[in-house]
Amino acid sequence: MSETKPKELLAQASRDMAGAFSARLCAIGVELGIFQDLDRNGRSTSEQIATRIGLNERYLREWLHGIVLSGYVEFDKTTREAWLSAQQAQVLVDEGGRFAQYGAFKLLNSALLPYDKLLAAFRGGGGIGFEDYPPALWEALDHTGCSRYRHFLINDWLPHVPSLVKKLSHGASFADFGCGTGRSTVELAKRFPSSNFVGYDAFLPNIDKADENARSAGAGGNITFKHWNIGEGSPGKYDVVACFDLIHDLPDPELGLRVIQESMNQGGLFLLMDIEAEDDPVDNDGPFGVFKLGISLHFCMTTSMWQGGQGLGTVGLPETVLRELSQKAGFSKVSKLDIHHPLNSLYLIE
Repeated sequence: MSETKPKELLAQASRDMAGAFSARLCAIGVELGIFQDLDRNGRSTSEQIATRIGLNERYLREWLHGIVLSGYVEFDKTTREAWLSAQQAQVLVDEGGRFAQYGAFKLLNSALLPYDKLLAAFRGGGGIGFEDYPPALWEALDHTGCSRYRHFLINDWLPHVPSLVKKLSHGASFADFGCGTGRSTVELAKRFPSSNFVGYDAFLPNIDKADENARSAGAGGNITFKHWNIGEGSPGKYDVVACFDLIHDLPDPELGLRVIQESMNQGGLFLLMDIEAEDDPVDNDGPFGVFKLGISLHFCMTTSMWQGGQGLGTVGLPETVLRELSQKAGFSKVSKLDIHHPLNSLYLIE
């Protein structure tokens, strides 16, 4: 074996190992409310923070030193005080903010936790079940959905589908399949009060949280959430249907698209958001590519296989695959919308 020092690969390994721990440190700061406390109270020592939120000071001090080196918290070496800059608060604290990433850190950490079950699936097949993940994972999905749908869907993406906006503005029936905790449904119901919205999801705890989110947003008048599994078939006919980050997760994506097609009224519209992906998985380069494949292995693909499914995976629905599956499901037209987002793609299907 060569004795030549692999400088570039060693440098990458160092960055990757540091990044892994930075993400974990951020998740700790989110879970324990440390970032929120710093945002509320400003410059503080580890003793002051620990006293306010009831944490062990020694653990907090070690965490603080690490998170400072990660670049997510400001620090004064003389006074030993820490605080958040305005930009750090935007990323780590701003609830539902356009640039908020606190949910993503929480999601990443939570998805990694059923590690032994993942190794067992490597050896014996199957996958990780929904109940095997900690509650924090579902909370994290709720957090990330809040930011994405409140800002990107409503403000950035809807202008690309004027025909859908026109339908909903005049009053239409709308079904959100795989609504999760209802963040997409709630934001759309607020935006289009003349239309009636139903959110469907297969994970019962999501329905309870969706009802809570609707009440908190004051959007209960034109919105309903129902527990439903796509294997049950079409729950009814709607003028507009949508699914956001659902199809690639399904055990049988073709069946899912067929059920959605059967749930559309004549002349209905189908808004589909999924993951931006290339035909060949290894062409999904850059940090988002690694994230997509990583979250697929730890959640999207494995939960599909746990249900006896194909395990399409996070990058398993590029445009070519979607067009093929849509044609099989009975759709006649698939239009990819020009949203230029590094993580998501958006389609209008008829």
